[in-house]
Amino acid sequence: MANDDVMLFEALPWQIEPWKDKSPIVLLTGSGGGGKSRLCAEKAHAFCLKYPGAMALAVRKTRESMNNSTVLFMKRAVIGDDPRVTFVPSKSRFEYWNGSILAWGGMNDDKQREQIRSIGQDGGLDFVWMEEATRFVEDDLNEVLGRMRGKAAPWMQVILSTNPDAPSHWIKKRLIDGGEAAVYYSSASDNSHNPAQYVDNLGKLTGVLGERLREGRWVQAEGAIYFDFRDGVHTIEPFVIPANWRRIRSVDFGYTNPFVAQWWAVDDDDRMYLYREIYMTNRTVRSHTERIVELSRGERIEATVADHDAEDRATMAEGGVKTTAAKKAVSVGIQEVMDRLKVAGDGRPRLFIFRGATVEIDQSLEERKLPVSTLEEMTLYTWEDKAKKEQPVKEHDHGMDAMRYAAMYLKGKNTWSAYSRQQ
Repeated sequence: MANDDVMLFEALPWQIEPWKDKSPIVLLTGSGGGGKSRLCAEKAHAFCLKYPGAMALAVRKTRESMNNSTVLFMKRAVIGDDPRVTFVPSKSRFEYWNGSILAWGGMNDDKQREQIRSIGQDGGLDFVWMEEATRFVEDDLNEVLGRMRGKAAPWMQVILSTNPDAPSHWIKKRLIDGGEAAVYYSSASDNSHNPAQYVDNLGKLTGVLGERLREGRWVQAEGAIYFDFRDGVHTIEPFVIPANWRRIRSVDFGYTNPFVAQWWAVDDDDRMYLYREIYMTNRTVRSHTERIVELSRGERIEATVADHDAEDRATMAEGGVKTTAAKKAVSVGIQEVMDRLKVAGDGRPRLFIFRGATVEIDQSLEERKLPVSTLEEMTLYTWEDKAKKEQPVKEHDHGMDAMRYAAMYLKGKNTWSAYSRQQ
């Protein structure tokens, strides 16, 4: 501490080079606990202090994630009580004595995107930090790059921090393999500030999550079930669903494990579109039912296909959501989803997932680096026996189960059923 108010940053050895780097795009990746986020936060803060009138932005996929994690971290661990900086939560920003601004926001929907587009007097940015970057889509980066026209400093930068994902992810293909970013790797062992328990917990991670979070590798799960799944093929931008398309819901119950409710639209060619999703822990079925009714208002729902739990289905019925029991044969359901993922003769698959379909991010799951959506489960869902391929591993399967229920319900059903027009 230089004095009682100003906090000083003491860089770890690995952080020194990316701290100095002035490349237009910088990517920090590697295992969990390396200190990637701390470096980005400190660099954004230092940029605003050094260059008067700078316009900086810290962004995560959802605004809620920023408010509940990154903003608190910035305020408590990086800026502290620095008299040169004023915290202005009503405007979602930190204001600096020299005219610089560090704003924060999300990019999960049009409303959040519009809020960050209005940042800055001329819409230009000097410095952007994209946290948990694998949750962004490539167009998010493109939009940010299109706004890098600030003039406060002789250099501008977009810095991304993230743990690894699948090797097919756009960040791996574009920024690492394509060489568009200056890339820096770190691991938990590079950060002397990590509690021993945190390092121990990382060491206990298994499977592909272990390889990504413990070893910092951009890997596909060995024995992946939905190996045909591709970002950019099966993930699409949201669009207005025609009123005459069929709509169904599918539900997989959970409390400690995620409760998943999915909304599927079906076009005239029997293609499925996951356009809305609840993926949430630690909420009662009654609360979920109220939310489902609220989100479905004004929509014609053909059927709600649910797990067999009689008590939970009864609770949903009491709340106004009648359900029909799902066909739960695992191998048959997996094969049906596999068939839908295959690209047909017209160059398109028969199953799509809207980007940003999940209506809110479960903070407890995000903090534990666990999947927060069906989309994130897709590359983690694996066979228990990679040779026999008979049963999946019972983890990262909650959205997968709900998706199976939906696909099996639709199998052979080309017209509205007796469950037509449920609300």
